[in-house]
Amino acid sequence: MPRLKLLPWAAVVTIGLGSTAAQAAFDIRLNLDSVAPGYRSYFEAAESFWEGVITGYQPGIALSGLNIRAATFNGSPGGTLGFAGWTEAVWRESYALATVGTMSFDLADVPGLVQNGQFAAVIQHEMAHVLGFGTLWTYNGVYQDGTGRYTGPAALAEYSREFSQPGAQWVPVELGGGAGTANGHWNEVDGGSGPTGFTDGSGRNMRNELMTGWLNGPTFVSRTTVASFQDIGYTVNLRALAGVVPEPATLALWLMGLPLLAGVAAQRRQRA
Repeated sequence: MPRLKLLPWAAVVTIGLGSTAAQAAFDIRLNLDSVAPGYRSYFEAAESFWEGVITGYQPGIALSGLNIRAATFNGSPGGTLGFAGWTEAVWRESYALATVGTMSFDLADVPGLVQNGQFAAVIQHEMAHVLGFGTLWTYNGVYQDGTGRYTGPAALAEYSREFSQPGAQWVPVELGGGAGTANGHWNEVDGGSGPTGFTDGSGRNMRNELMTGWLNGPTFVSRTTVASFQDIGYTVNLRALAGVVPEPATLALWLMGLPLLAGVAAQRRQRA
């Protein structure tokens, strides 16, 4: 299968300071004006999922959510699939939190993703990065680039229970796959082509977790992933995962991270 071309991209990123107040609810506000009506339901489904598991912010944080502009662009099949990332963030109660982000996908590739049942999972993955998964870890003190060791307490506690790793001191983070994949995803082996050796209580292998660097099906969202958002300033509802239906996917993900700027360009390729 063809490989997708990597294309460097940088966001205009700002981190602002502001006052805090009472805890606020959480809302993702999607701008879908540039998305064809036939594709909008996929973005709305991803929005609903993350609003279901992220319920608000830690006490004292007076934000209501973030604005995400979703769009499509005209490229070529097998080229750059898309970009996603946060573009503005603020400091609140010692947390760095995204307030504005963008997601764009190549119209030449979207029909194939829809036909293969992959598009919904792809959007869900990218939206997580806009929310801060992998892109705000360093700012929030839960990860140091190059270590492969995520140390946020909420996610680590869930990982220890969920994947039967009592006494674990960190959640393994991907260091392979190049700059686009390393330091922003849970760890896999052999470019996502083999099992990791870590399974949850339902027998699901970590290689199929939505937020690994390569997306293998059927995908699932772990309690570890949801709890990681608590580590970076959100409140979460782990019980919401009970109704999640895994979606098939065999797409490989590439993320062009800008760790010091905390901007992200998400790009994908199919495994050869």
